[in-house]
Parts: sequence; C-alpha cells; structure tokens
Amino acid sequence: MKKIFLSSFLLMFGMGLMAQEWVQVASLPGSFNQTHHSFGFSLDGMGYIVTGGSPFGVRRDFYQYDPAADEWMELPLFPGTARSFAIGDTWNGKAYFGFGEDGNVALNDLWVFDPADMSWTELASCPCIARTHPAFIAQDDKIYVGMGGSANGNLKDWWEYDMATDTWSQKPDFPALPRHHPYQFGIDGFIYTGFGHGNGFISNNWYRYDPVSENWDQMADLPAEGRVAGTQFSYEGNGFVLSGDGDDHVSMETGEFWMYSPEFDAWEELPPHPAKSRWAPASFIIDGEVYIMNGDSYVNNTYIYQTEIYKFDLNALQVNTHELVEDKRVFNVYPNPVADKLTLSLNADENIQNAGIRIFDIHNQLLLQLDEFSSSVDLSALPNGFLRVEVITDKKNYYQTIVKQQ
Repeated sequence: MKKIFLSSFLLMFGMGLMAQEWVQVASLPGSFNQTHHSFGFSLDGMGYIVTGGSPFGVRRDFYQYDPAADEWMELPLFPGTARSFAIGDTWNGKAYFGFGEDGNVALNDLWVFDPADMSWTELASCPCIARTHPAFIAQDDKIYVGMGGSANGNLKDWWEYDMATDTWSQKPDFPALPRHHPYQFGIDGFIYTGFGHGNGFISNNWYRYDPVSENWDQMADLPAEGRVAGTQFSYEGNGFVLSGDGDDHVSMETGEFWMYSPEFDAWEELPPHPAKSRWAPASFIIDGEVYIMNGDSYVNNTYIYQTEIYKFDLNALQVNTHELVEDKRVFNVYPNPVADKLTLSLNADENIQNAGIRIFDIHNQLLLQLDEFSSSVDLSALPNGFLRVEVITDKKNYYQTIVKQQ
C-alpha cells in the first residue's frame, strides 16, 4: 500500500531550473583523481573521499575537501584494508563505511569515522556473506545492508546493524532478484533501494522497506533505462540518483540526474552533469550543493577515468516563496496524481475574488493560463511530470504541486 508522507516536497520552480548549471571545482591531487568505487561523504561543512579502485590497485587514501578554499588536503590513510567496491553513509555526525573487496577477496567489516578527533574505529563485522557494492543506508541509529556481489554470486539478503549495541540481525530478504550495484537512500524512516544488475538483467525497479513492519513494497519504476553503479543521496525529504551505467552496462549519453518524491511516488529528471555518465563515481553534499567526482566513462570503446569534479546547487531549486504561498486550505485539487481532468475547489471562507489559474512545469515554463477560475481543468495535452498549480487572487498567489501521469 502506498503511503503519503507529510514532509514538504522539494519544488523545482520559481528560480529557473534550466538556468542552473553544473560548476567545475578543484580536482583531487595526484593519482587519486583516478578512482572508481570510492566513498564520498560530508560532515561539519567538509567533504571527504576514501579508498577506491584505480589503475594502480586498490587504495587506502583519505582526503578532505574545503569548499571555502576549493582545496583538497591529504589525511592519514584509512586504517583498514585497502579496498574498492566499498560503500557507506552518514548518520548523527559520523560516517559509517565498509564491505567491498581488497582486490581479490570480498569483505564484511564495518568502520565509523568521527570528525571530532579524525579517528576511524572498527565495529562489529557483519555475520553475513562478505560482499562487494551492496546497498548501505544509515538511518535512525541503524544501518541497513543488503544485496551485493559475492564469491557465491549475487545476493538478496537484508541485514540491520544497531549502532547502540554494535550488533547485527537478519531481516526479510529484498523481494526481487539478487543483484549488486544498486542505488539507495533513506527518507523519513523508510529505506528506498533498487536498480542494479544481476544475472542477465539491469533493473529500473524501485522498492521501499519499512523497518518498523519489516515489509517491502514495490514503488514507481524509474521512467528511463535501467542503471547500475551510480551515486545517490537524499536532501530535504526527497531522494536523488545521479549518473551510473545504463541498461547496456556502458556510459549513458548524458550524466542523468533524477529526483524521487516519496510524497507522490514519482520521478522527475534534472539537469545532467557534463559529458557522459560515470561508472562508480563518488558524491557528497555541502550546504545544499552536491559534488560528483571520479568514476570512469566508456568513450570510443575505452574506459576513461573522469578527473573533473562538478557541483550543482540544490538550494536554487527551491520555490520562491516571496510571491507564492503553499496552502492547501485555500484551494483543493484532486485527483493527485492526475491523468486528464483536474478538479479544483476554493475554500468559501477565504472570500477570494477574481481568481485565475496558472500551471507551470518543472522548468518554470507556463503551460496553461485561465483568467477566470474553473472547477475543472483539462490537463490531457500537458506533459507528464511535476506541475505547479497556482491560484492567482486579489490577496496572494497560492500554489500546490501535482503529478501529471497517464
């Protein structure tokens, strides 16, 4: 059963989405700008990247990025085994990291990094099969790990780590085929994961796990080709998947960037990063700006390490609330999502006079304007995706977000 969340939806209106661009910043120094499957994370306004595979073997390197100076600083080596195909996440001011392989053997260890004293501490290893590139999500003082590749093939088991007790417990399996290289993030107490690939398939299916009920639900598929080994994150109540290989397991023509709304169980495409998509890049967010780094791309039948680092300002995607007010008490819309006919009703208590209607797409393009209020609006000719419905009144301009889909 689909659950509607009460968290606010990150709107892409009012600031001119198409005007937003990816901006290049300083690359990593030396040979560490040629890695794949590194783990990127941010804490206390600083970015970090650790380990990874490279033309020179698996790495233990650890670097910190200062966005104010646009500079990288080398830190002491990661104290655990050098590795690639590892993964991690952040929770409550710390970074959790592990798994992967040392170049030959898969790993099942778990580490925590504390920026307060710049220390790494080894935690209890997972009693599960050692694995490469599983799903890994930290949320609500727990870590959820599942799927991944192993010496026994692709996996679909699912495990929970309790930070308070430093213990692991097995949970119900991921409900679809075994796979590795999935995408994942946590939002509002739920875990979202999917995509990836297994024996003979590359997926665009998406799933939600409820840690309370321990139930899995299939959610809306990504409305694009299947993909593997990209990067992902959550921000302001929504999830984002970025780059990766496409359904032929080589680079896509663009560095595709998609946003997932749990509220609407729907996807919307955002501006791609420059050049072709990247296999196994790293990323982190600092002050609402997402950075993508490293990874490689398949160009002219050759895999090329991508040394350029770009950032994109997610804050610029927020709606301009100076002129617009989101208020569902002023007017109602249904159904939502909608296929063709949208019904609107004004709250009689608001005493609104001379109301009109405007509808914009995610790129802030005006799609429809009615100078007089109508209780029924035909949207059948409008494109699918997130739309902003505005009611223009003699007091203020009010909006609600809807999803147009067939």
